[in-house]
Amino acid sequence: MTLKGQIIGATLGLVIAVAAAIAFVVGDLASEQIRGRIGNSLSDLAAEMADRLDREMAVRVAEVEVLASLPALGDLDDRPRMRSVIEHLQTALPEFSWVGVLDTDGNVLVGTGAILEGVNIGHRPVFQNGKDGPFIGDVHDAVMLASLLDNSTGEPIKFVDIAQPILEKAGAPVGVLAAHLSWTWARSVEQSLLKGQGSRRNVGLYVVARDATVLLSPDGMLHGQSLALNSVDEAAKGRVGWAIETWADGNDYLTGYARADGYGPFKGFGWVVLARQPIGTAFQPIQDLTFRIAAIGLIFAALAAALGWWVASRIAGPVNELSRAADALIADQTAAFPKIRGPREIEVLSEAFEDLIETLISKQTALDEVTDKASKDPLTGLGNRAALERFLSTRQASSLAYAVLAVDLDRFKDVNDTHGHDAGDRVLREVAGRLRRCVRAGDVLVRSGGDEFLAFLVMMDPGRDGPARRVAARIVDTVGAPIDISEPGADEPVHISIGASVGVAFYPRHGAPVEQVVKLADGALYAAKRSGKGRVSVHQSAPSQRTVKA
Repeated sequence: MTLKGQIIGATLGLVIAVAAAIAFVVGDLASEQIRGRIGNSLSDLAAEMADRLDREMAVRVAEVEVLASLPALGDLDDRPRMRSVIEHLQTALPEFSWVGVLDTDGNVLVGTGAILEGVNIGHRPVFQNGKDGPFIGDVHDAVMLASLLDNSTGEPIKFVDIAQPILEKAGAPVGVLAAHLSWTWARSVEQSLLKGQGSRRNVGLYVVARDATVLLSPDGMLHGQSLALNSVDEAAKGRVGWAIETWADGNDYLTGYARADGYGPFKGFGWVVLARQPIGTAFQPIQDLTFRIAAIGLIFAALAAALGWWVASRIAGPVNELSRAADALIADQTAAFPKIRGPREIEVLSEAFEDLIETLISKQTALDEVTDKASKDPLTGLGNRAALERFLSTRQASSLAYAVLAVDLDRFKDVNDTHGHDAGDRVLREVAGRLRRCVRAGDVLVRSGGDEFLAFLVMMDPGRDGPARRVAARIVDTVGAPIDISEPGADEPVHISIGASVGVAFYPRHGAPVEQVVKLADGALYAAKRSGKGRVSVHQSAPSQRTVKA
């Protein structure tokens, strides 16, 4: 077979084999990644719902506590004033279906809407427990108020009881402030989380009691039923995750799970939150990806085969010569580039290659020497401000997402003041080495100031902050380990302990250009410093900062 025929046959076979292998490997890897991302999205949704429920409950408990401490409720004889206070609370917070003030015998003195006034509810848990201290009762059906309150939703009325003793100035109890928090507020939390989320199509949120009884479900279809699912058991153990579960209707659902562990004064009731989505809907992106990969692979194979045939028929011989010359040049960059004879275009290309390679080698050698000196910090070997500016200027139009970590050493000035600047230099060199070990090979690490550093971590999944948070926490732990600052040949080692604070911001989520995100990371760093040093602080879009002790 001629060389041309061999090239064509080899090209066809190789293109088809490579295209099939790439389609299979990439499709399989991408499917696993997408599957995990979708599952994590549901578990994150369940955790977010659990956190919102806990925080809402904590706020309501605090509101009742503050209300019970008002002087207006301490005078049980001033009923108009008490009525005004509790009616104002219900108007401001409609989640409270009923609020009442009880005397020490359990008689309702005043109630919102005049409901239950004059009725003794001393036998109810809200009074029995509330007279002795703060009380929060788990979700239960309405008993006395079912027929007295408006129920426009049609769902069974359920309450969470909150009670707080009312104390006189001397501290003696004079009554009880009782409140029934409508469970419908949980529905509003559910709707706010699912509103406008296209990726959460056909997602349902479920709240399950400690005994596996459903407290909240879409359309109330499973209210009061018991769920026998592994996800409920796993969440009850405090785990957050996802699984493919077969529910009572016999269908398989992707199910994310998390437990509500309480927040602040609200210690939680052991609620489990489940987020489920039909398998067909959840994994539709995987099916779409598989189809696209297969289609693109076929198109690519056909185009590449046609191109291979054309190239082989035109320049098979000269290309082989160019290839051999290139291989020789790779093995020995000082080797001369030969003259290639063939079509005029190949000869021109050969001459251009020769001139270009000579020029590039000369310029690159000189440029490498200058760049290496100009962009490296002579003390730590890390990139300096010049390297940082070059990195920022080349990333203005980048589509990559980055986590920007601003690192500042704690108590570094004490090292210079106590042990001298030579010891301080040894500390900086050691810290630079530790920081290198904390980041990946593809990440960018520079020394931006005296004891300040910046790290740019490439985010493979811009929606997940966990990897960046773990790197930041690892930096705090690693830098915080003791450092040997003794001089070479010293008889006794000298160890000191400093620390590091880290501020984190994300590009482009928190802004653009990258320089703006660097400033936000610096702001988060100062928040970590103010909160006690040795901490990680993540910039939040809201006015507040979330600071995590490392």
